[in-house]
Amino acid sequence: VRGVRRGQVSDIEVLTRIADGLEMPDEARVLLGLAPADTRVTAIRGVRPTTTPEPVAVTGAAGGFGPNSAQTRLAICGSRAGTTNNRMIDAAVPVLARLVFTHRYPVSHGPVGVGIEVMTYIADHYRPPDFTVAVGLFGRRNVVRDAHYVLVIGGGAGTQDEVDLALSMSKKVVALPASGGTARRFHDRAKRDTRLRAWLTDDRFALLDRCTDAGQFTDDSGDALDSLAEEFTKIVEDLITDNQGVSSA
Repeated sequence: VRGVRRGQVSDIEVLTRIADGLEMPDEARVLLGLAPADTRVTAIRGVRPTTTPEPVAVTGAAGGFGPNSAQTRLAICGSRAGTTNNRMIDAAVPVLARLVFTHRYPVSHGPVGVGIEVMTYIADHYRPPDFTVAVGLFGRRNVVRDAHYVLVIGGGAGTQDEVDLALSMSKKVVALPASGGTARRFHDRAKRDTRLRAWLTDDRFALLDRCTDAGQFTDDSGDALDSLAEEFTKIVEDLITDNQGVSSA
């Protein structure tokens, strides 16, 4: 505000960190041009929609595929950065999309990154009639806040912030180490520090550790990356099934 750091205070991520750190109410967030944390913008501004919108399935804040959505919410965090294995991410997106679509998991994700890639894949390939809108959440805290499981695929500095926030909230963080970036760094940290994976048995973490290198996997087509992505997704599915209904909040 004093102009000492000219240009910095207008950056959306800086404003978001300020709003999150001060726990600003939604009215103040909107005045700063940020998305509200808990309330619709129209409700804050006192504006009523002129028409009643058709029911749609959304991801992000509302999440889900209609009234039968599972209770377990996933946050899919990550992006394509300089240190990520983008071919591994390419292989992971379709199998994660199948997992989400099959189980109708509500998903939280940011406006860009692997999460929105997964939801776009669902829209393009499965074309569910009740899935028409994907809402990316602004504010990294908002992405992980309501999730039971935080899946980390690749990622750079922003994804690291989401992981740190998730750990501070005692969320269950599961990373695909072969995707590189933040996912690999978190997995290596968890390998050394068992506190980061206290909710996992050693056997389950050993299975995740196998997903570090695609060389030991293969499928009928000989594509090791596809096979590794399938293995990782099966581990995630088994973890969720075994812990169904157990909240980490």
